[in-house]
Amino acid sequence: MQIAIPSYKRTRTLGSKTLSFLNTMVGVTLSNITIFVADDFEFIEYCEKYPDYHIVIGKPGITAQRNFIMNYYDYNEYIVSLDDDIEDYVSLEGKDYTDLFIRGKRELDRTGLTLWGVASTSNTYFYGNQKEVSTNLKFCIGQCFGFINKRYHLNETYCKVKQDYLFTLLNYENWGGVVRFNHVGMKTKMFQKGGIGDKKSRWDDNEVACSYLKEHFGDLCTIMRGGTGYGEIRLRHRHRFDEVEEEVP
Repeated sequence: MQIAIPSYKRTRTLGSKTLSFLNTMVGVTLSNITIFVADDFEFIEYCEKYPDYHIVIGKPGITAQRNFIMNYYDYNEYIVSLDDDIEDYVSLEGKDYTDLFIRGKRELDRTGLTLWGVASTSNTYFYGNQKEVSTNLKFCIGQCFGFINKRYHLNETYCKVKQDYLFTLLNYENWGGVVRFNHVGMKTKMFQKGGIGDKKSRWDDNEVACSYLKEHFGDLCTIMRGGTGYGEIRLRHRHRFDEVEEEVP
């Protein structure tokens, strides 16, 4: 198992968040954690702050960085990817998921699938009406997921954001399902400074990504808009005879 953390401008908080969180998880050691940074300047800062960790210069931009990470590791290697601002996990009725990464690999081996993810919300209110583990089409959020490395290429021009939706759809189309742990999610704060940017810088990129996903996976997704007009993707599981089923959040 390899642990990959794409990080950008989070030298001050990475240690107290994701690295601290990883200390609680089964199967994680210092030797299997790699922090991927964007450039030489970031490399120097992270090496000074975290001298005991393996740090690699990758690419700027989260989609380009994910492509770099997939090419960095061996084909068919098992990788767990985490954002750099994970505070903890939350789970239905406080169930223990400290073995999540091990359990994820076990489910991939059992099902023959290549991707597992967690619930896309940290609000456990939404967990109770779903099976603990599912294998139909459900969104595997980029905060925390595990995969067998098939070295898919994510489109860096049209999916500067929503690359986790694209990755979910690619794994689903090629293998017929994805594993999702519906009773556990990650505690984090969205759109904070650092990382992949704030809401304003993401708006145009989000519109482009929504259009791209709808064009290429039209039968598997729809574009939903709330009161702000911000586009969100909802996935639809494909059954036999082209029937579809809307995703539960």
